Amino acid sequence: MPYGFEFGDDVASPDAAVRANVPRKIAHKTALLATIATQLRFPDYFGGNWDALEECICDLSWLPTGRVLVKHDDLPLVDDVRNAIVYVAILNSATRKMSRSEQHPLSIVFPAQYRDQVLWLLRSSESS
Repeated sequence: MPYGFEFGDDVASPDAAVRANVPRKIAHKTALLATIATQLRFPDYFGGNWDALEECICDLSWLPTGRVLVKHDDLPLVDDVRNAIVYVAILNSATRKMSRSEQHPLSIVFPAQYRDQVLWLLRSSESS
């Protein structure tokens, strides 16, 4: 599982306590953050910015105990490379941290056809 992500259209964690689905064609950071915040029931103090996403997705203590699955229907922010780089870097960091969590292990899934793009974004985040 490179970079802590899974790739595949049929990847699903049947044991997931909480599932979030990031729908197709999210083109703007604000829409992406709002979608994730709603689906993962982020606390009211969520600030709607990258720092707040990182803080909340690396905590998840308000959710029921068990695996948390965030499944993407495509690659969000595809026309906003700078923000897409930040997004996948935050998810990568979160999966690495939360994979050690007994309470809320985190799984991030992208469709198989976006594997190369996601990996390119991650390599770009490491070089910046």
